[in-house]
Amino acid sequence: MERILCVTVKAPVASFRRPLDHNYQRTLPMPPPTTLLGIAGAALGLSDQKLWAHDSPLRDIKVSVLMNIVPGHARDMWTLLKIKGNKMERSPYMRELLFSVSYTLIYSGSEELLKQLEQAFKDPAYALSLGREDELLSIGEVAIEAMNIGESYFRGTVLPGDIRQMQIRPVLKSGICFEPPLVETLPLGFELDKKRLRQPRNPVTLSFLPLELEIEIPDLPAYQCQGRNYVWINS
Repeated sequence: MERILCVTVKAPVASFRRPLDHNYQRTLPMPPPTTLLGIAGAALGLSDQKLWAHDSPLRDIKVSVLMNIVPGHARDMWTLLKIKGNKMERSPYMRELLFSVSYTLIYSGSEELLKQLEQAFKDPAYALSLGREDELLSIGEVAIEAMNIGESYFRGTVLPGDIRQMQIRPVLKSGICFEPPLVETLPLGFELDKKRLRQPRNPVTLSFLPLELEIEIPDLPAYQCQGRNYVWINS
């Protein structure tokens, strides 16, 4: 029977910048696939070259995520120090932040790898963060579970594909208030050049569902973790 690793994480502040944003940096509501892989790689102590190499220990791992609570939102003004000619200038930009976040990170791979990851999350090699390196997270429950078949009802998770092109059935309830799903094209990994600069690879369309709204997608097979339904977003 295939098994999964479920890791509950919390953080006071988090941000996941949308890739094409510059002066106004919006945040995704949940960590994208590259962040999920990066967290696992940091826990194992992998360098960025090893993590994104073609023979990476995480090359075949599958990932997903569940939002556990609705986070707070804020905007913060930052400045970048730029050097133009012989002068230094400060350039302001706005960054969206999420407050008091809680997610369940889900991984699937070989039994040996899951056991290594379980121990790594309990005693990570590097400090783990949700977004920028100074946005540290704390780890709660870490458990290997059986991968159970779920139902095609989703909320507060990430789905592969464009939800606007899917046959969906919203489960409407009186009094609910929610933001619409967010659709974004994001990479599943990176290539590192000789200068260790990252270049995105394998871009895919992903849909981020709000926690407050449940959506039925009859033709989408699902799995279940801690009573919630999810699908793999990088397979």
